[in-house]
Amino acid sequence: MENTEKIVFLYKKENIPDQIIEKAKKQTPLGFELVLCEAQMPEEERRLHAAEADYFMLYTVGFDDVKIAKKAKLMQILSAGYDRLNVPELAEAGIPLATNGGANAPTVAEHVLLLILSLYRKLPLHHTALKSGTWLGHQEVLGLNELRGKQVGIVGFGKIGQEVARMVNGFLASVVYYDVYKAPDDVEKNLNARQVGLDELLSTSDIITLHTPLTETSRGLINSNALKSMKSSAILINTARGAAVVEKDLVDALKNKVIAGAGLDVFEIEPLNDSLLFQFDNVVMTPHTAGSTIDTWWRRLDFAFENIERVSKGKDPLFVVEP
Repeated sequence: MENTEKIVFLYKKENIPDQIIEKAKKQTPLGFELVLCEAQMPEEERRLHAAEADYFMLYTVGFDDVKIAKKAKLMQILSAGYDRLNVPELAEAGIPLATNGGANAPTVAEHVLLLILSLYRKLPLHHTALKSGTWLGHQEVLGLNELRGKQVGIVGFGKIGQEVARMVNGFLASVVYYDVYKAPDDVEKNLNARQVGLDELLSTSDIITLHTPLTETSRGLINSNALKSMKSSAILINTARGAAVVEKDLVDALKNKVIAGAGLDVFEIEPLNDSLLFQFDNVVMTPHTAGSTIDTWWRRLDFAFENIERVSKGKDPLFVVEP
């Protein structure tokens, strides 16, 4: 097996069920060896593997061994976010960094709809009341809303943002988006989406949903000023990165009824053990699971191995992050 290329898979055991690891082992293409490096592996052993790696696959971990990864031809992450990695350092070392190619886009977009509709129909309140023996009936009707006819403002119009647009179109909502890049005309037309400035998006949208990677530009993007510019009837959805929202400012905005509610899957500090956000009935929270379904895991693995095989054949990898 002297021609076998080595794929080093770095991950945290608590974030990936054993069945998925077994699937990855079985799915490893011919001519490749998959080396599992769980986060608790001794550092010396991990570094030995890193020095021999032709390719890396990563999930929910950082990478501090760039200088010893002399053979590496690709850093393939299984997520959409790459904020745990030093992109300039990888670029300087000549190691392309690729995201998961939008493998989790349908899953995250569905989760966005889950959070929107849970807020609009006060699902947690009705569910909890019913289980405790209280039949609320129509008592909350004045606080219930439809998605139909609302304006959805999408911040970050990549694979996930576009998938959200596609789904909310099915609810007859309108779409505006803010992104540093304009989407192609045919994409805008097919998704009935219009590019606007961030200020306009914040001040005119009924629902604002974040789908931007975490960079120095997007860190703290939704702060007190941004929240004050939103409609008092608007809701904020964040399934991107917790640090894109200044959590203290969001708590203040909710306390003072500056906005109508929030649906959050990500937080400034994770895991979230205690938070002032717990006090609000108009906040729906999930534990950073928006991108996690069994379906999306199969797409992640398919794309990762296909991208690695591309590079092995001398082709450029797909969905490379620009430094």
